[in-house]
Amino acid sequence: MGAVLMVISPLYAQTEKEIKKARKEAKAAVKAAEKEGYKMLEVGDMETKVATHIAKVRTGDVFEIVNTAEGKKSINMAKTIARNNVLNEHAEYAKSVVKGRVVSDLHDINGEQAENFMSSYERLVFAELNGEVKVSYTLVRHNKKANTYDVKLVCYIDLEAAHQAHINALKRAAAEQELAQKYGSAVSNWIDEGLSKVIVGQ
Repeated sequence: MGAVLMVISPLYAQTEKEIKKARKEAKAAVKAAEKEGYKMLEVGDMETKVATHIAKVRTGDVFEIVNTAEGKKSINMAKTIARNNVLNEHAEYAKSVVKGRVVSDLHDINGEQAENFMSSYERLVFAELNGEVKVSYTLVRHNKKANTYDVKLVCYIDLEAAHQAHINALKRAAAEQELAQKYGSAVSNWIDEGLSKVIVGQ
């Protein structure tokens, strides 16, 4: 985890070149979104919001997750579904990574135990990360003919918070499945070896 923390840097420490690059990318992203019929839900300048998000992700302090919900009857419904999609996507990916480690490292765990452990872990990661998902901006498109809404949620999660969430979820899952005493040290070792970095795609 130390290696992750070392790359954290505040936005104001970025070079003028990096800031200009983020603004250029933001301008292109805004143009593409508007061409697709999207408008930003939040108050403020869309290009500034997008540039701030890009710059934040570039620091290495956070990772980005984007997801959508389409054809919903209300904006709030679409936002809720998109947020759940963000969490589900991350939890499912995290589960696949951890499952690989379980299979390779915990040789004497049986298939049913492994599946129960994975299911618990996926559910608990979802719960642990729910409060850590921060929305940078929300894009909304109104489908006038059907009177429905498409929402694209652009989010980020703090790497340190994600790391702790995975630790908590792994330990709680092990405790739920009564594997904590036998495999508690293995769980800690996975985290120490940088498993959380793999999970968040770093």
